[in-house]
Amino acid sequence: MTEFDHLSGPQRPAPPSSPGRRAEFLAALQEMVTESAPRVFALCEEIDECQQAVLCYWGLAHPDRADVLGTGGGIHLGFRDAATAHQRLSTPTRPLHLLWA
Repeated sequence: MTEFDHLSGPQRPAPPSSPGRRAEFLAALQEMVTESAPRVFALCEEIDECQQAVLCYWGLAHPDRADVLGTGGGIHLGFRDAATAHQRLSTPTRPLHLLWA
């Protein structure tokens, strides 16, 4: 824990005054971003029984939800998690594979 732990909200603190304090602030900020970054996943369609595949969707898995974007643009869907997105978007005639980047 640092004195900068309050940065998780939308506040914008005043810039630190000394170079050492600024470096500490930026390190704490980087740690917050790294720890809260969503995991990236993809949903790919299998074609011709392991002969070809097409990347259909990119996803961002957050702790409380998953956002899915179509690779062709124009599609933005929300799901409870990556597994739910995989289950809902796959069909018997269009099997998708969930892959983590």
